[in-house]
Amino acid sequence: MQFHIPKMRTFINQSVLFTVIGISLLSCKQIREPDFKGIENIRTSRLSGTQTTLLLDLHYFNPNSAKLSLRKADGFAWLDGNLLGKFTVDTLIRIPARADFRLPVKLDLEMKNVLKNSMSALLKTEVTLKIEGRARLGKAGIYINYPVNYEGKQNISELLK
Repeated sequence: MQFHIPKMRTFINQSVLFTVIGISLLSCKQIREPDFKGIENIRTSRLSGTQTTLLLDLHYFNPNSAKLSLRKADGFAWLDGNLLGKFTVDTLIRIPARADFRLPVKLDLEMKNVLKNSMSALLKTEVTLKIEGRARLGKAGIYINYPVNYEGKQNISELLK
């Protein structure tokens, strides 16, 4: 029996590739969602009558036993059910394993929505913050799109520090 060498090399290369991919997939655990801790360092980047840009840090805890990387994230934020605006994270963030980390977020606010609801929010001690979007998370150079969903009560005095 005679083998054609180029076909045999292709077969061996493909077998090795599929074996490596199979082992990689079996060794990957599902990424658990980070725990939201709060909002920190709120500051104004741009201020105008129709739109304002805020820069803020979202404080999280990574419960995963592996380091992760976040390439980008985007979505929308609501305060007491009213749309605040669109958020983006466009910096590569290295997330340590089982540790706290902060995401630098840019939030573009529509001032008509903010002004409409700011007085009622300031009269309360707590507001409901809702975030929906997607993030590009990964490890070892392999990235996946991951949904970002959070809804919870936030103390107004803590937010305005």
